[in-house]
Amino acid sequence: QAATTRGFQAPYQQVGPSYCCFPMFRLLARRTCSAAIPAPLTAVGSSGRFLPAKAATNVYATRNRRTFSSGTSMELLKTEIVDGVAVVTMLGPEGNFPWGTRVFEHRINPLLLNQVNAALDAAEKAEVQAVVVAGEGRFFCNGMDLQYITANVAESTKIQTEAELLLSRILTLNVPTIAALNGHFTAAGAMLGLAFDVRVMPSDGKGLFFVPGIDIGLVYSAGMTELMKAKMPQPLWNDVLCFGKRYQCAELLQHGVVNAAPPTSELVATAVEMAKGLKSKGKDAKTRETLHGIKRNLYKDAVATLGREVEDMGFASGTWDPTGRAAKN
Repeated sequence: QAATTRGFQAPYQQVGPSYCCFPMFRLLARRTCSAAIPAPLTAVGSSGRFLPAKAATNVYATRNRRTFSSGTSMELLKTEIVDGVAVVTMLGPEGNFPWGTRVFEHRINPLLLNQVNAALDAAEKAEVQAVVVAGEGRFFCNGMDLQYITANVAESTKIQTEAELLLSRILTLNVPTIAALNGHFTAAGAMLGLAFDVRVMPSDGKGLFFVPGIDIGLVYSAGMTELMKAKMPQPLWNDVLCFGKRYQCAELLQHGVVNAAPPTSELVATAVEMAKGLKSKGKDAKTRETLHGIKRNLYKDAVATLGREVEDMGFASGTWDPTGRAAKN
């Protein structure tokens, strides 16, 4: 069975008691989750819980939205529950945000942060046993939304903090997590991909993995650095972090950064099958509590600093061009 929700509408509400193992996220913006799905599928009720199939009677799809003060409101995600696995897809529509960023790059800005957190809220309330996150188009995530930050530089530390909290949340999520890396995952988007337990990348794709801090004048924070160190073999540290070397799927697979490399046509299906194979590691409350504790200890140096020791990475003096790419000399 599969249940589909398209979004979680503003205003957001505080994380509830089921999040006792994630106290740091009580600082995040308020959220609500609502949707209705046709019988005989499982549905999300107005309380945010997934209801028995017989309780679903309406065919509707609510949308994943947040409205900015500028009036921006856009659906960025869709979520399906497939046999106990939450499959979250970052949508890839054409067009730009008002500040210029192309929507399909899935760059990290307040809109994406809120919607991803809302999707994880709903997945936990539904007591799913694994989570898959995939993207549409050429990008999984192209890093921080530098055009948004340039236009709102006073918010840079706040955005950085919330991004790091999301990385920490995914890193220690209490169920198995799989990233279906459909395309480029770079900079903070590289860290987002690394935060998952398992990474699947298409063998025939053109996606790149790289961290270009040296080329755009940004010193990645202690927490981000610890995350990358925890998820990459030491021989890669210097080339990735210091020199911004670019990697494709074959090299990442060789180094163990990517765990599987199916053809593009089988990417999401492979990720979902891998998630189903790990469902027993998120099967009940005790198992989920145990997995969360294991991850917190395994990644303790990253957890201790992500979102806690947030530094100014140099956003005000970065050397990127107006599109958020490395400036050409």
